[in-house]
Amino acid sequence: MLDIKFVRENPEAVKDAARNAQRNRAGNVRVHCDDAGRFLTRMAAENRRCDVLMMDPPRSGSDEKFLRAVCTMAPPRVVYISCNPVTLARDLATLTKLGYKAEGFTPVDMFPHTEH
Repeated sequence: MLDIKFVRENPEAVKDAARNAQRNRAGNVRVHCDDAGRFLTRMAAENRRCDVLMMDPPRSGSDEKFLRAVCTMAPPRVVYISCNPVTLARDLATLTKLGYKAEGFTPVDMFPHTEH
């Protein structure tokens, strides 16, 4: 069974995720209240690995320490969800320098019918 870790710093988001996992009988979901960068850095330092890393950083994007931890863990696939194309481009440039290759993009208009 696939092991899923949900990491958020916001305690309310963590409570919601735990309730959703329970409601959906998702016994393979582990919910952690922590800074995602610190959490991933610890996982990388413990030589732990993952098959797919899904990241959804804030508008300011990820920091280089987090992106280096991603590369240390070396998941075969990284899914980057972004609401800011500028920081997405910056972070993808860093991931590319560290050995990853962007293979595809799926733009989604999260603010339809607005000036955004």
